Amino acid sequence: MMLPRISLAVFGLFITTCQCSTTNDSPFSLMNKATGFCLLKRVSRCLDLRWTTDDRLYVTTTKKCLGAQGKSIGSEVSLYDCDDKSDLQKWECRNGTLLALKNNNLFIEMKADETIALSKTTGPNNQFTITGTSSGACTRTYRELFTIEGNALGKICMFPFLYKDRWYGDCTTFDSSTKRPWCAVETKFEREQWGYCPTTSTDHWRKNLITGAYYQLNIQSSLTWGQADTSCKQQAASLVSIVEPSEQALISALLGAGRKKLWIGLVLDPEHGWQWTDGKPFRYLRWDSGKSSLQGRILIYLFFSSSVEQGFCSAPWIPYNGHCFHLQRNAQTWSGAQKACRAEGGDLATVRNVEDQSFVISQLGYASTDELWIGLNDIRTEGLFDWSDQSHVSFTSWEYGKPGLSTDGDDCVLIRGENGNWADRSCDEQHGFICMKQSSTESTGNEPDIDIGCKGWKKHGSYCYFVGTETKTFSQASEDCKSSNSYLADVSNGVDNAFLVSLVGLRPEKHFWIGLSNQKNIDVFEWTNSPTVRFTHWNSQMPGYQQGCVAMTTGVLAGLWDLLPCTNKEKYICKYMAEGMVPTAPPPTVAPPKCPEGWTRVGTKAMCAKFFTGPRSEEKTWFEARDYCRAIGGDLLSIHSSAELRLFRYSGKAWIGLHIPETTTGYAWTDGSPVNFQHWQEGEPNNFNNAESCAEFVIHNWDEEGSWNDLNCDSYNDWLCQIRAGVTPKLPSNNTVVEFNTTSDGWLERRGNQYYINRMSMPMEDARHFCQQRHSDLVSITSKEENVFLWKQVNIYVFNLSYGRYYIGLSVDLDGSAWWMDGTPVSFRRWDEDQPSTSGFDQNCVFMSYHMGFWRTSNCGRELSFICKRGRMLPTNTTAAPTVAPTGGCPKRWMKFGTKVRLLNLYFREVFKMTTLQQRPTIKFYIEPLFGFKSSTDLWIGLNAISQEGFFWTDGKKRQYTNWGYSVTNPLYNYHIKINTQNLTWDDAQKRCNAEKANLASLRNDWTQAYVELLAIKLNSPLWIGLNKQQTGGYFKYIDGWHLNNAGWAEFEPSRDKPCVYVDVDGKWRTAFCNVTIKSACMQSTEVAPTESTIFPGNCPEDTDLEYQQSYTWLPYRGYCYLFIQDEIEWADAASSCVRHGGVLASIEDPSEQEFIKGFVTNFKDRHNSFWIGLFKTHKGMATISVIF
Repeated sequence: MMLPRISLAVFGLFITTCQCSTTNDSPFSLMNKATGFCLLKRVSRCLDLRWTTDDRLYVTTTKKCLGAQGKSIGSEVSLYDCDDKSDLQKWECRNGTLLALKNNNLFIEMKADETIALSKTTGPNNQFTITGTSSGACTRTYRELFTIEGNALGKICMFPFLYKDRWYGDCTTFDSSTKRPWCAVETKFEREQWGYCPTTSTDHWRKNLITGAYYQLNIQSSLTWGQADTSCKQQAASLVSIVEPSEQALISALLGAGRKKLWIGLVLDPEHGWQWTDGKPFRYLRWDSGKSSLQGRILIYLFFSSSVEQGFCSAPWIPYNGHCFHLQRNAQTWSGAQKACRAEGGDLATVRNVEDQSFVISQLGYASTDELWIGLNDIRTEGLFDWSDQSHVSFTSWEYGKPGLSTDGDDCVLIRGENGNWADRSCDEQHGFICMKQSSTESTGNEPDIDIGCKGWKKHGSYCYFVGTETKTFSQASEDCKSSNSYLADVSNGVDNAFLVSLVGLRPEKHFWIGLSNQKNIDVFEWTNSPTVRFTHWNSQMPGYQQGCVAMTTGVLAGLWDLLPCTNKEKYICKYMAEGMVPTAPPPTVAPPKCPEGWTRVGTKAMCAKFFTGPRSEEKTWFEARDYCRAIGGDLLSIHSSAELRLFRYSGKAWIGLHIPETTTGYAWTDGSPVNFQHWQEGEPNNFNNAESCAEFVIHNWDEEGSWNDLNCDSYNDWLCQIRAGVTPKLPSNNTVVEFNTTSDGWLERRGNQYYINRMSMPMEDARHFCQQRHSDLVSITSKEENVFLWKQVNIYVFNLSYGRYYIGLSVDLDGSAWWMDGTPVSFRRWDEDQPSTSGFDQNCVFMSYHMGFWRTSNCGRELSFICKRGRMLPTNTTAAPTVAPTGGCPKRWMKFGTKVRLLNLYFREVFKMTTLQQRPTIKFYIEPLFGFKSSTDLWIGLNAISQEGFFWTDGKKRQYTNWGYSVTNPLYNYHIKINTQNLTWDDAQKRCNAEKANLASLRNDWTQAYVELLAIKLNSPLWIGLNKQQTGGYFKYIDGWHLNNAGWAEFEPSRDKPCVYVDVDGKWRTAFCNVTIKSACMQSTEVAPTESTIFPGNCPEDTDLEYQQSYTWLPYRGYCYLFIQDEIEWADAASSCVRHGGVLASIEDPSEQEFIKGFVTNFKDRHNSFWIGLFKTHKGMATISVIF
């Protein structure tokens, strides 16, 4: 699962073990075969395009982007100045070779006059392929580059960008004093945000002279874990692995003091347990108190260069990578095995990398039934594993759940199972073992001939293998193999794959072609020498739904397969049968047995399949469906050809056996068969919200072949089982594990808690009252497992949309912070996309959606279903205490009604949390004081439809009474005021002033301020002045254009929500709503307000912390420089820190500056709830600046 968290980032490199994402972002030209015309042409030459940021197509020679004139049929498509905000420049592929305006069914069409335009229909003139190929534009990709250092917080480079009147489509060294390539992260460089581009250079890194490690500290970056991992790989790097206490101490020292939470490269692998992403061994444990996962991220750079040097070994020892290996099956204790190895001049085997591991299981005669001691142990220090020959631990391959942390003597490690994974066992057990010793640099004359019949090639099994020395395209590599009477290597099983890893895994090249591709048909993979595919081993997100050719990876992901553009140039592996070997005769064709009754033959295979369906309550999750199929003697269905798609005549959805078993690998079938065929729906698989890892088969009556869709594995579905022909299905076991019990009154009991799912709809307040009356509260959810359990319960009964939304007990504040109503700490979140939402400032409650159990915010007055939770069962006759209305008086000028109070003030009214009118007596309570006023007086109440899902009260109360007029129109939000001895609104007062060639007064000096104060006192009436932030960009600035530099605010002023300002009878300034009618003061002036400058000279300084050798980059904005410091300290310390850096805590003077600062602060919202600014409160109110915003 992807971790949607944002934190500081510290980056580094790990050159030889990193596997960067496979992309081809090279330029290309497009042709329409129907007309023979280029998509874009200059004179007689086709113009090259390249995918760039935000799904745009960039023409490198003209430095312009492909765009449409409009969103109508016939709109011309041409080249325009690049604009990342324009939807008319964003494109997407459809059906491989169609180019469509993104999110629109408008396609580029080639006209007879060689012009291009948008069309609604598609035909031959809409098909565009890359020149010289049959592939569409989307077989090329855009590689997003994450910035390093600078002031862009690690954001992605924006290409092209405009700098000093020149467009740049790539990183540039222009104006770089260090000549490091850099880029901007915005198109027009208006906010001067930039960062260096990722490279593999070690310049500007810190080197550990003892270990050779290089460190790059990016304390100003703010990325998710996945983004940091990608950024790292773009520098041929990986997230840091900490395998020694000394390394932990060194990194802590480099980071210095302060509470910094940093990602590290530790992930939980479902097969192997905790693993470092760079492939280093998990041998050192340093969990925080009470934690089972780490909350940081660090990246590290290490030089490592190695090549496969076999050396010489006497028989029966087998040479590999500078060592000799010997597998012995005579059972010994671990110490007895070590003595036996040392007696022959060696030691128990050390497995240093995935290549060694692959060699052991592919070339020593290892069998899946073996259990063999190797040299790893933690005899000396519990929990710290070392090799018996004292060599450095650089690789581990643990079984899931291993190693254990018990102290029962499981201190020695053996290798076992089909994949040769490791387990810790008691050292006194007796097993076979593997010895290893140093190989000789000179021939002993007694070396085993392990490559018989291969003429200088490497032999494995009955075949010879050769690694090509030059990079070639897939077709060129295939032809080169044919020229030597061989073919691009096929892979029949995991052992063959392991041999190839041992052959090329340590090589510096990233990929090697093997003979698999889906060039002929995107659905079908075939070998160059055979259409039969028996084994696949896909990398993460592979194969996807794209065409290409297959290459094996090297390094830490050695052996996994990537689908690459066939035009890539890579080295390759050839294969042919060794001399003297004969092909294995195929088994005789035997008519397969009949299928059991009710089962259907699967194509020509000896397999039978059955569709299992029933009431919705009997549907299963993917895991339950898999277990059911296996329990009856089969497995979930695997599909390997288009013929097998047409087996079933039903309409619906059903689980099949395709899934992603590990986060680091691609799709696989549960029965172990190869993924050589795919049939996804258009746009799938998309792994929505990073939560879809299993596949369903979707069939409609009009589509006999159906299609596949990826889905959350915990969803409920029908399912398709397969079983071998001739096998009688077993009866399904009734020994299902009961996840919960149901009480007599309908509560679900699970793991010490009880849950009540109420499908009646009511507002949150009533829902919570319902729960509290039953000694419970709205549910708090503390883990993914609990969320999945509840989602599965509510998902069973989703018959309509309202049933699919259930209140949970989470409250959300205006800043997005959240807390559980029952006081449980927030330790788990499951937000949907773009959540939590604070739009309208009244979405303070949270519901669980039926769609994969994600959470969304809502107005608390919406009537939804809900879930209650309590910790234990109470006695049957126990009742909750009744709710007692609170007692007490009302503040001055407020009126009491029942349990409510009301403040009616025609000078100003609260709009943020407005009055809720619940019943008719309440209406009278509010209306009576208005009898003395004009009938035209209007008052806001707290009812709104901002969410576009009906009217709700802003305070979230139940909507149980309305009193709509006969003809209600949309209100005009008029907040304009004027000044005079007549009571006027601010707007009318300003108009009256304008009629006399004046403006409402701007009190820009002491005497004008004093004079207006005296007038207010003399008239015993407040007076409007020329401040209305609604008309001046959201901040206080005089209406005649002068800035506010001298203010006389009253205590607790200015108010956030009241835009207009008056001088009160006590001489203090106060804010009010602009449609209040009071007297006002006009002022004429011959002085002209200065114009706003758009040119801000000067540069921001370089700032280096000498104590920790850390560089800080100040951000420029409108003549000032800003530095975001992420140490969590007190306000006074923050103020001192700013002074040490040569500045002061920030003052915010207008909404533009607020948005600028907010834009950067939100990058850290998941790690830092707030940042200090320079505003503080004295005994009389706010101080340090004249508050204007």
